[in-house]
Amino acid sequence: MSDITVPSWRARPERPAPVSWRMLAFAGGALGVIAVGGAVVWGVSRSGPRTIPVIEADSRPVKVRPEDPGGLRVPNQDQLVLEPAAVRRAAERSTGANARLDRGPEAPALDLLRQQAAPPAAPLPPPVAAAPDAPAQVAVAPSAPAPALPPPVAAAPVAPQPVAAVAAPVLAPVAQGRALVQLGALASEEAARSEWERLTRRVPELAAFHPRITRLEREGQATLYRLRTGGLADAAAARSLCEAVRAKGGACTAFGG
Repeated sequence: MSDITVPSWRARPERPAPVSWRMLAFAGGALGVIAVGGAVVWGVSRSGPRTIPVIEADSRPVKVRPEDPGGLRVPNQDQLVLEPAAVRRAAERSTGANARLDRGPEAPALDLLRQQAAPPAAPLPPPVAAAPDAPAQVAVAPSAPAPALPPPVAAAPVAPQPVAAVAAPVLAPVAQGRALVQLGALASEEAARSEWERLTRRVPELAAFHPRITRLEREGQATLYRLRTGGLADAAAARSLCEAVRAKGGACTAFGG
């Protein structure tokens, strides 16, 4: 067999007819005419006279007083009670009103009150007629001698009372001494020893004592190391030592034995 070319008899698709340039020109002209006509109409409508709206207050009366209001009639309603007295009197004279206002608060008569409160004056003694030739004599009563004062008595000397001497507490460890002081509670043993060295340098009274560092275990909390020293005779000595420590800026708590 040999290759034979078979012609194709398939129908070709129909192509739409091309739009002519005349139709396009006609459509463009129509649209232009419509646009120009709309612009002309809009311009004519905008060029006419226009008025700007103005918002003004209502010129009608809001409240008009009636000639005969009726109802309850209040006496002295139109009196000028807030004006000075001179203005009120002038208004009353000009209007001829029958109602009269008070002239003001009554002032007390001070002169009359002083006269009523003053005590009655004592009557004057009648004058004594003196003889024309006899000179006036004045009787002088002899003065009584002053009583003699007793001689002063010397006060007995008072012997000075002896003052009992108060013994100062001994700030040093003693035998069988149970009183102690606490100087702090720190986070480690090294910190407690450092605090003791710092306090002994600042407080000379601690030089004769020895530190006591004890461990304090607390449930659910960090361990502390209590810095204490003791051997004091009694609670008074412990308090005196704490006062010396606090005077140098340290912390101290006394525990009596």
